[in-house]
Amino acid sequence: MTALSPAPSAPRRRRTLAGAVALGLAAALAPAVTTAAAPVAAAQGSSNMPDRSAFYTPPADLPAENGALIRTEPMTVTPSLPDLVNGGALPADARRIMYRSTGAGGGPVAVTGTYLQPKAPWHGPGPRPLAVVTPGTQGQGDQCAPSRSMEVGLGVRTAPPSMAAGYALLDAYSMLAGGFAVVVTDYEGLGTPGHHPYVNRDSQGRSALDAARAAVRLDDTDLARDSKAVVSGYSQGGGAAAAAGEMQPTYAPDVNLVGIAAGAPPSDMLGTLERVDGGLLTGAVGYAINGILQVHPELRPAFDRQLNDEGKRMLDVVSGQCVAETTVAYGLRRTTEFTKNGRSLADAARSEPEIVRVLEGYNLGTVAPTVPALVLIGRNDDVVPHHTVENLVRNWCGQGTPVQMTTVEIPPLAPGLLLDHAAPMLAERSTNARFLLDRVHGVPPVNNCGTV
Repeated sequence: MTALSPAPSAPRRRRTLAGAVALGLAAALAPAVTTAAAPVAAAQGSSNMPDRSAFYTPPADLPAENGALIRTEPMTVTPSLPDLVNGGALPADARRIMYRSTGAGGGPVAVTGTYLQPKAPWHGPGPRPLAVVTPGTQGQGDQCAPSRSMEVGLGVRTAPPSMAAGYALLDAYSMLAGGFAVVVTDYEGLGTPGHHPYVNRDSQGRSALDAARAAVRLDDTDLARDSKAVVSGYSQGGGAAAAAGEMQPTYAPDVNLVGIAAGAPPSDMLGTLERVDGGLLTGAVGYAINGILQVHPELRPAFDRQLNDEGKRMLDVVSGQCVAETTVAYGLRRTTEFTKNGRSLADAARSEPEIVRVLEGYNLGTVAPTVPALVLIGRNDDVVPHHTVENLVRNWCGQGTPVQMTTVEIPPLAPGLLLDHAAPMLAERSTNARFLLDRVHGVPPVNNCGTV
């Protein structure tokens, strides 16, 4: 009789399930972002992403003006959906860009991104409009920058193992199909030096608005300085789009913003932290803490009081990861495993007033956009709680913003496994583009503030 192997421990079972699900999600994403499987290099430490370190290294002296271009270069983007509907070619010419912005700490930073110039002429009113695409969660390693992953479709590195899917191209292509020129920001610290300050309201909003400023300064486009601009994003990108809308009147009044589309925006940081705890995205809390500590090193003693050795190790591990490997490493684990007293990280944070103060500064809704907004959220979203988005919309409505709130009524599919977060985005993939194109054409916006 063959002896039975001992049953795996609960933590091991959770990590195994997390890895299986994460790899399944990656396999599902891969056909959407590349025409063929991305080559996995056989040699240890190799990658299918070209070495672009020279481009991503900022100069010692940055320009004085936010949105000023630092450098540009032509780039190739691996097509995704255009393969199915456009004969296999992306209907745009791509450029990698670096521009000046203001970072989370208030000082000048260099941010990179991708500009996509449509090949088809614009037949709408005025100069061609510009869409700023704010990507969803990428990770915290420099290899996760959308401008790097979109170049190859699925970026793979063997040591340490890493996988970055260029899924920001999905939203970008929807905008291109509507006639928009598109700029996709990498955000502060992705590709460029320093930790990416994950879900930091000010950093994300500035990166998006300065990407718009940089795009209209490019040569050889049919944009004008006063081109109508919109911002579109989902998840982390939804929060960035919302932040850009809130900040534009004071930070970038020169950007001719006419509308924003914010899908599943994390508007209440503690509420979102509680929702992701125990799901596939648990490890993303490490991205946020790393970003906080970079901007607020004075908070390290507070975090040291709360985090145990495993929690501190988690911060170090995720700092170089993309989201796929973070879900494998920490998916389905509870944040109680990372604290000294066994409390959740949300409860631990609440016991430190200075941490709460910083997190509240990440929240949305204190001010409101002055342009029409589409806000999309799934009823059963397992990352961003539906009620927090309703509260954001009520706050905006109360300040006079016309808001079209759309709740996607998809039944729960697999709570905690990101499917209930991703499904509304996939089901409503073209909704943002239609709403924002109407803003360009001056169509009166739908406003359902009275029903929220």
